[in-house]
Amino acid sequence: MPIKVILLSAFFLAGCSYFPYYNEDEDRPLPPVTVQPQAFDVQNLYMTQAYEIAATRATNKMLDDTSDFYETQPTPKLYVKQIIKGSPNLPDGFHTAYHAIKEIAGKSGTYTLVKDMNEADYLLDSRIEEFNSAGLPAIIFKLTINDKSDHPLKAWNVVIRQMSEDQSWQ
Repeated sequence: MPIKVILLSAFFLAGCSYFPYYNEDEDRPLPPVTVQPQAFDVQNLYMTQAYEIAATRATNKMLDDTSDFYETQPTPKLYVKQIIKGSPNLPDGFHTAYHAIKEIAGKSGTYTLVKDMNEADYLLDSRIEEFNSAGLPAIIFKLTINDKSDHPLKAWNVVIRQMSEDQSWQ
């Protein structure tokens, strides 16, 4: 442990034992205050995994269905736009989906990823929406490939829903 943390902890403990808490109305010490550690938010972990699964499936479909784009010209340039959150109730964690799209498309060798939208031959839009499927949460991951002028050419939708038994996403 760093020395600062040790010293601050010692001062804090010494101060707590030297100055007890008193209830001013009854002139007796208050019960000690215990701080419960925050539990790791499992729901956000599951959502992050759901976003990544949906993005992976949609990107693989896109690569299968756009072979005519990269067979006619050698490694066209692709710009991946930031993911749009279509519902305000969805938890954060879209970065995993965004990185999955870039990794799969970039490592496939079919497209060259570019950082500037103006250099791209194609633009890739993605959007995440939520809905309920038989009373269980579900998401729709929409992936659209656009031309240079940002006109849609092809689109793919992947639906992932939460399973009631173990709260995993499929």
